[in-house]
Amino acid sequence: MLPRTTSLTRRRFLAAAAGRAAGPLLLSSSRLVRAYQANERLRLAVFGNMYNAAHFLTAAHIYNADVVALCNPDRRKIPGILKQWQERADLLQNSPQADQQQAAARYRRMAQGDGVKVFSDIRQLFGEMADGIDALVVSDYDHFHGVACGAALRAGKPVCSERPLGLTISDARRLRCLAAETKVPTTYRSPGTGTGQFRRAMELVQDGTIGRVEEVHIWFNRGGPDRDAAPADGQPVPDGLDWDLWLGPLAWREYHPDWMAYAHWRETSNGGLGSFGPHTSIFPFLTLGLRPLWDTPGTVIRVQAECSRLNRISFPRWERVRWEIPARREMPPVTITWHHGPNFGPDSRALIHEQLGRFGVSKPEDADALMGMAGSLLVGSDGALVADDHSVHVTGLPKDKFEPVDMNRPQRIAGSHGIYKDWMDACRGEQRQILAGFDNGGPLSELLMLGNIATRFPGETLAYDPVAGQIANHTEANQRLAFPYRHGWQI
Repeated sequence: MLPRTTSLTRRRFLAAAAGRAAGPLLLSSSRLVRAYQANERLRLAVFGNMYNAAHFLTAAHIYNADVVALCNPDRRKIPGILKQWQERADLLQNSPQADQQQAAARYRRMAQGDGVKVFSDIRQLFGEMADGIDALVVSDYDHFHGVACGAALRAGKPVCSERPLGLTISDARRLRCLAAETKVPTTYRSPGTGTGQFRRAMELVQDGTIGRVEEVHIWFNRGGPDRDAAPADGQPVPDGLDWDLWLGPLAWREYHPDWMAYAHWRETSNGGLGSFGPHTSIFPFLTLGLRPLWDTPGTVIRVQAECSRLNRISFPRWERVRWEIPARREMPPVTITWHHGPNFGPDSRALIHEQLGRFGVSKPEDADALMGMAGSLLVGSDGALVADDHSVHVTGLPKDKFEPVDMNRPQRIAGSHGIYKDWMDACRGEQRQILAGFDNGGPLSELLMLGNIATRFPGETLAYDPVAGQIANHTEANQRLAFPYRHGWQI
């Protein structure tokens, strides 16, 4: 490990970043010891480099924040981040705005390895630097989400997480509990919840604009990898990858690059239900008021799955999952169906086209345009609502019914400045209505993970008690609610 006071050139930074040491790499900068006030510049730690992490790595300046720590057990990713910082500096340096020129100078220093600590181990990051950061952004493989978010919450730090919340139902429940205990601002990446159309649609459903909703469809046009066997033979670990730390809480196995295939294995991910399920299902989850079921004793959610074949190690090529949701207050029982596979799975495209046709969408090309790659459909007795892949845009049907309706601005629900701005404002103590906080994101993740458990037992009906967090009628399925963490890891 490099001495803690070493002043690094870019070349030495890259060389060190490729090393396998689990500890932090100290990058010399007097700014590291400055204690910023939360209402001034926020100090962010970033775990991983996907999706929401990638956003904050090059956009922290627009939120009046600095990235002061990176964490990734795969340090091969670090040179790419440095390159992004250099490119951001080049882009901003000629701006006529003084704040963007200052941001350019900051990114240029970061690109040279100045002012940022690099860790391989999230536990060590919080062990050594908890007082030096204000919040954590998490975006990496699903099996990291629980331990990374948990470390931040135990340290009393706000979290912006990737979806879903953890790898298992137990993970999601634990993170929701920690967030409730600490009361720090939390969110998961759910772009739609920060739009006016999403919030206005919530009001319209509450007002009965589309009548009783007893049927919902959510879909994703991709399909699972359906791998036949897990990697068998070990290979040499590449330089820059700490394989033991990459496994984190997972059981030990020899390195093979296939284990790092994103969303391929049940042991490391939640497949399609984890990658796009949270984006499409958050719309019916919130508009139809499912969250109170987790506080209502006696509630039973039933789920059943059919799929291309039973695959216990990977995800089937196509799957169709149905949740039977009981009544909630004034809302009637509703069936939610997930369609996932090439062309959405057998007969799914035609089924959704038929439903859209009931509300005036008669041309197949128009129905396909509404479906896109992913989305959701709320079928009401007096109309329908269709949300796009990230639940950002919402279309009311039939169109003539919604022509006089303002679909863009909520009238009762608080407006949003966007999911990231809302979260950053909340980190500074401002009041923001974050719809995708862990209190909603945890139960939603549970619901989706329950679907993945159902695809392990196709054709069988599982009865889930959301208050107790137990599958009451199936012992083997109930054992899939959690997995044993390796020694030294916890949420």
